[in-house]
Amino acid sequence: MSISAKNLSYVIGNKQILSNVNIDIIPGELHVLIGRNGAGKSTLFHLLCGDTKPQSGNVFYNELDISNYSKVELARTRAVLTQESSITFPISSEQVIGLGRFPHNTNKSTNEEIVNTCFKITHSSQFKKQSYPTLSGGEKQKINFGRILAQVWETPPRYIFLDEPVSALDIPNQYQTLNICRHMADKGYAVFMILHDLNLASQYADKITLLNHGKIIESGNPKEVLTMKNLETTFGIKTKILKTNEVNFIIPEIIGGPI
Repeated sequence: MSISAKNLSYVIGNKQILSNVNIDIIPGELHVLIGRNGAGKSTLFHLLCGDTKPQSGNVFYNELDISNYSKVELARTRAVLTQESSITFPISSEQVIGLGRFPHNTNKSTNEEIVNTCFKITHSSQFKKQSYPTLSGGEKQKINFGRILAQVWETPPRYIFLDEPVSALDIPNQYQTLNICRHMADKGYAVFMILHDLNLASQYADKITLLNHGKIIESGNPKEVLTMKNLETTFGIKTKILKTNEVNFIIPEIIGGPI
């Protein structure tokens, strides 16, 4: 059981966005994708979750080509949190999290129980009746994360895709969200996310994939992947790495460009 991408390539205009990318997303792992702005992370993310069709190569969900899945079947198999939310009309936070139950044939009382549990897990019950458009950016991110949890509530293995899930959150909420992600992976879900914070990735990830100019530099456990050589190749920065028994901490020496 896994999501596997084989020889994915993607071109926009005259620009090669991805070049023969191979990657596996495995239940029970928290997998972090890291790279500079414009490295191809978002394109790869949308190809893997099925929002974009491959131009070249294939994406397989549990050994079946993704093209064989209907939109409803995909929605029951994986949930996707993107950076932007387009909900601007007056809808309550409760209704937003409830949208996660839409693909599933479960009764009203079951759905309500799941939605309430997701509010508790994300520590956002105080926003339950509040109009979603009136929330702050970080509050919206928490509610949308709750929607994702509601969508994959069924028995794992299922797949969670998160594009910069902590970008609008303060430090306590960043750790809270990543702790939930860690718990979901430990329970048998596959969690795949884009992160920019190298140290958070180092602390939480089972696997890190470094992407640079549409090609994978290296993929594996954090200590093997987050080396001074790989980081300089990927980001154009020199770093110091503080080694501990459990995790390595990355300290940039020279900023050579956006991370």
